[in-house]
Amino acid sequence: AAVYATGPNSYYSQSEWTVAAEYAAKIGDKWTITPMAQYFGNYVSDMDNGAIPSSFNGLGDAWRVGVTVDYQFVDNLYAKATVDYTDVDHEDSVTKGFFRLQRTF
Repeated sequence: AAVYATGPNSYYSQSEWTVAAEYAAKIGDKWTITPMAQYFGNYVSDMDNGAIPSSFNGLGDAWRVGVTVDYQFVDNLYAKATVDYTDVDHEDSVTKGFFRLQRTF
């Protein structure tokens, strides 16, 4: 995926541009592992509770890597665990994750 914005707007205001890739690898009948990577040019940190910044000028870059592991209990019911690491220029890096149960219809 790729995104380019000529300026921050209500549709996209995270960075001036970004490229991302992920690939889901099915490991056996019930397991899927999905690694991902993303790079942001002129990244905006959400420091104003979702406020749209006035411009992308003078902002640093950022990158993010992560992995999601899925386990399928039965048809349409999954457990998902995700861990992401984000490194932003001139800021502390952040590691976050979550666990969820997901049912598809």
